[in-house]
Amino acid sequence: ATSSAWADFMNEEGFGAGDAPTPSTTAPAATSTATSTSNNTTTDEKDSNKKLKTNENEQQPKATSTSTESKKSTSPPPSSKPTIKSSAVDEQRDYQLPITVPTPTPGILAQSGTLDSTTIGRTKRTLSETYDLQEPTILAYKSIFNQSKTAIIATSSTSAHSIAITTDGVAYAWGRNEMGQCGIGSGTSACVPLPTKIELEGKFVGAAVGKNHSVLVEEDGSVWAVGGNKYGQCGVNTKIEAILKWKKCVFDTDSSEEIEIVQASCGENFTVVLSSEGYMYSAGLSEFGQLGNGETGEYFISANKLAFANATKFERRSNFAYLPSDIEHSNNKMEESKKIIPLPNSSDIRIGSISCGKNHTVAIEAPIQHKSQPSRVFTWGCGGYGVLGHAVQADEYTPRLVGTMTGAMFQNNNPIRAEAGAHCSMILTENGHVYYCGKHRSVGEATMRPTLVD
Repeated sequence: ATSSAWADFMNEEGFGAGDAPTPSTTAPAATSTATSTSNNTTTDEKDSNKKLKTNENEQQPKATSTSTESKKSTSPPPSSKPTIKSSAVDEQRDYQLPITVPTPTPGILAQSGTLDSTTIGRTKRTLSETYDLQEPTILAYKSIFNQSKTAIIATSSTSAHSIAITTDGVAYAWGRNEMGQCGIGSGTSACVPLPTKIELEGKFVGAAVGKNHSVLVEEDGSVWAVGGNKYGQCGVNTKIEAILKWKKCVFDTDSSEEIEIVQASCGENFTVVLSSEGYMYSAGLSEFGQLGNGETGEYFISANKLAFANATKFERRSNFAYLPSDIEHSNNKMEESKKIIPLPNSSDIRIGSISCGKNHTVAIEAPIQHKSQPSRVFTWGCGGYGVLGHAVQADEYTPRLVGTMTGAMFQNNNPIRAEAGAHCSMILTENGHVYYCGKHRSVGEATMRPTLVD
């Protein structure tokens, strides 16, 4: 009676007699009832039960397969991080050490422009005085330099004073001296009009000048500084505003470590020096990240006044970074490729040439043994006018790889030297090509990436 009522119900719902499922297929309790009343079950119903059981067995593997597929579909997708395979990033490098800085062919010092440095950039008077040099003029070759040729000249776009070093290693300074930056005697003066010998013992092989401070590199690798020190740019481990006598620079390193400095460069209010092992050290103002230590250290000293974590002694900078989308073969559509990340083996990178602009620095990697890879170019500091060559006007707090200066184009045209202006940068390659970025005129657009100069 039960199965007959069930069959009638299924017929009303549109199922045929052979297709109608019995309660045994849907409720386990009904199965035992059907078994106990098997005498009342028709042959067709038995066949139908066999069919349904067979169908259940056939469908079971499908359910398992679906479950497996479901598991597969819910598993986490493969990592979307970009795979960078580039010699500019991955390969270990074998450097040519120690670092040596080539000196230009010695010559006779000549100067043009006014010798009255107190007026430079401050007044717009007509250059009509006898000390306003209208063309390159030899300065006291016999009376001051004793006919010694000049081997090195230190000047910059941010300074109004200069230093010259002769082939004998004697240093001379002249120009603006309001903070004692010429290092002549032990006081200040408005101007030192002509080259004057610096009375400091030692043979000097390098020099650099900032807005109002100066640095000398001695033959034994020691470094001396004088002049304005408001931001610690002299690197003598003091916050005295002006250093009026030459003082030896201090390095924040293990006392047993010997550091031989071979090159120095000054920005407006900071200094970067390079050791014979290719390590960089910086001191001074950190407002735009020009120290290359990954931060500015900005903090409030009053409600409306900011200060920065400046460095009063030289500290080594060994962190280098890159943007994956700048490197050849990277997937620049991925979000991860737009994040600046550390370079592998950052602490092993060695530098061969440095140059500071007003608030930025350009560094060229040390030469590689057998020229197996081209030297890389790094920039950091103030990024105004595209001076860093990264196609954006953004400051960089860590030395960042200039991606456009990598790749096959530079395999046989190695970058070898950098020069920085106040708001521009230039890179010289071994084939004599010059790449430029930034802006050096008050009119026109800035060049945002290093571009070959015609």
